[in-house]
Amino acid sequence: MNNIENKNFNILLIEDNSADVRLIKELLKDSAELEFDLEAYPRLSEGLNTLKTKTFDVILLDLTLPDSDRESTLERVLTFTDTIPIIILTGLDDKEFALLSLQKGAQDYMVKSELNGPSLTRAILYAIERHKIESEKVSDKALKMQFDEKDKEILNFLQENYRISYKDLSKKVNLAASTIHNRVQNMVKEGIIRKFDTLVDPFKVGYGSIAILGLSVDPMKLEEVAKKLADYDDIQLIASSTGDHNLLVKIIAKDEKNLWRFINDEIKTLDGIQQPINVSSFIDIFKMTHIIKFKIQKKV
Repeated sequence: MNNIENKNFNILLIEDNSADVRLIKELLKDSAELEFDLEAYPRLSEGLNTLKTKTFDVILLDLTLPDSDRESTLERVLTFTDTIPIIILTGLDDKEFALLSLQKGAQDYMVKSELNGPSLTRAILYAIERHKIESEKVSDKALKMQFDEKDKEILNFLQENYRISYKDLSKKVNLAASTIHNRVQNMVKEGIIRKFDTLVDPFKVGYGSIAILGLSVDPMKLEEVAKKLADYDDIQLIASSTGDHNLLVKIIAKDEKNLWRFINDEIKTLDGIQQPINVSSFIDIFKMTHIIKFKIQKKV
C-alpha cells in the first residue's frame, strides 16, 4: 500500500452503473492536492482477477453486481483479500444493509446520491488510515498472547508503587528478582510500559481549566499535526479517534482566558486543522487514573 503521505492513490472501483463510474472519476479529478489512479470494472469477477496482479490502496465496491448479489459481494472480496480497505457504494434504500457491511469488515459506506468531491476524498483517506491502524493492532496480536498472568501481576504492583524494588516485588509475585527485571525490561522494550510516572491532579496544582478538544485534521497531515502538538507541555493527551473528529487532545491551562488564548494562538494556526474546533471543559474530576487494573486468573 502506498504511504498516505505520497498523495497518489491506486483505486479499484467495482461498479456496473456507467453513469456512477463517470461521476466518481469526475469527482476524483476535482481534488487539488491528491492524485488518484482509478481502474473500474462492472463485474466482481473482473475486479478480483485484477487484484491477482495489481496492488490497490482502496476498493470502492457496489454491492449489487451482474455476477454477485448484495448479500455475498463483500464476503467474496474479503475472502479474496483482507489487506485493502473497502468503501461500500450504496443507494439510499440500501443504507441499512450498508451499515451491516461495516460490522463485516468494510471501512465505510457512501450513499451514491450524496456523493461529492470533498466527502469522497475524505472517506478514501480516512478508510486508508483506519485500516492501517487496525492492521497494526492485528500485527501486535502475537505479542499480546505472550503477555501472561505474571506480567499482569507485576504491572498491578508497579502501577500502585513504581518505586517498589524487584526484591520486594519477587515476594509478592513469587518470581526471582532477576526474572522480574527481565520481564519488566521486555515490557518496556515492547512499549507495554511506556514510562514510570507520578499522577498529579491539575486542579490541585494551579491549573483552573482542563479541556478535551475535538479536532478535525486533514488526514494527510494527521501525524505531522500530532507531532507538533506533542511539543507543548500543556497538552497531556493526543489520540487519533473515530467519530466526528479524528484527533482528540487534552489540554490544561491556568484559567479559561489562557485556555482560549492557547487554542486561538497555537492550535488554530497549525496547518491541517479544520474548523470548527469542539471544546469540552472539565468542571469536576470524580476519578482520574492511568492505571489499568488487571484481573488475575487464579489457578485451581
